[in-house]
Amino acid sequence: MIMSMRVIESKENRTYKDLIRLKKGDSENGRFLLEGEDLVEEAKRGNSLCALLYPEGTKHIPETNLPTYILKEGLYRELANYRSLPPLMGIGEKKLTPLDKLGKRLIYLDRIQDPGNAGTMMRTALSFSYDGLVLSPDSVSLYNSKCVQSSKGALFSLPIARGELSTLHDLGYHIFLTTLDGEDESKIKELPTPFVLVFGNEGQGVSKKNMAYGEKLRIEMSGIDSLNVAVAAGIFMYRFQRR
Repeated sequence: MIMSMRVIESKENRTYKDLIRLKKGDSENGRFLLEGEDLVEEAKRGNSLCALLYPEGTKHIPETNLPTYILKEGLYRELANYRSLPPLMGIGEKKLTPLDKLGKRLIYLDRIQDPGNAGTMMRTALSFSYDGLVLSPDSVSLYNSKCVQSSKGALFSLPIARGELSTLHDLGYHIFLTTLDGEDESKIKELPTPFVLVFGNEGQGVSKKNMAYGEKLRIEMSGIDSLNVAVAAGIFMYRFQRR
């Protein structure tokens, strides 16, 4: 049975105002909106689904013990970020992991600004069995809707933290910095553990303050001198995963 169902008909509704604020994410409580069946299902599978949202006129609403809200179509549309309305939305929850509670093989995003890149790198890190991902304090918000969407649910399964690279250095991680003037990564035959693989800002690369903490590496390329950071990250993660 549905334990709690409420109909929201006005923009002045207090719950609706809270939902609108969740479009930008609530970093304090780790909550954010989910759009579409796939993301809602991933959140449910990861025990991270807090509530369900349906548009007015939905014919079949499955039984659930989660709070469930029915919204007038105009209100539902205002919540959605995409022109094509999803058949349902939800509220997801993701708590950050302390830096000292992560595993031995980590990915670090240094000033990454594009939420699509961040979400894609989360997805790639999970697919190649990395232990966690760390966002620098000045990287895009984990709870940005495009970041959540592009992660395809990976953020519910991958431990994620936010903090300084210097802290990981102090915790004893070997740090690899990806940069165009680094050594060819294929020359590294064995990887020290624990280690962190660092990817820098889309336009400026790894920040100067973080360059002091690690070993510089690059991908050997011909015909072009750089790649999209998410593409480069995928190549590095794959190659490091196979060592």
